[in-house]
Amino acid sequence: MKLHVFILAMTLTFLSTTLGIGCSCECDGDCSFNIISNDAKFVALVKVVSYDNYLGDEIIGHDGDMPYSMTVEIIKKYKGEESRVTIKIWGDNGAECRPYISNFKIGEYYLIAPYQLGQYKLDGEQPTDYSFFICNTDFLKVNLKDQKALGEFTKTKSEIGLKEFEGQLKK
Repeated sequence: MKLHVFILAMTLTFLSTTLGIGCSCECDGDCSFNIISNDAKFVALVKVVSYDNYLGDEIIGHDGDMPYSMTVEIIKKYKGEESRVTIKIWGDNGAECRPYISNFKIGEYYLIAPYQLGQYKLDGEQPTDYSFFICNTDFLKVNLKDQKALGEFTKTKSEIGLKEFEGQLKK
């Protein structure tokens, strides 16, 4: 019996390492929004306008269809060459190191510093689409009424005013 358990454990370890199942985050240093946005090519204030693609598989712990991508409207561009009014952002399909799109709510606002997919796109994605890396803080929820972004702006600061953010962002 112990031999069977050992063989099963070794097989699962082999499969998870060779097939890339799961996500092992490695953030060297400070991966807060302040650092990520200063290093990012594109930073914007956006509003989520729709969920577009859905995963075919049922996701444990999620009620209803799991959104796989969303369209966001660019309210204000702080940095970058992006000229479109709306962009598509892809999330996790259960095997990528991306946040689930269901974490974002339609009609809500976010400060984002996503990466453009380019050659790293998956089936159905376009090179000009975007995503987030789950190990980084590359988006913050925004309270538009109070003009504040909320979340891990720095290791010690969990909110920042939008004007203050814009003033200190490296362009």
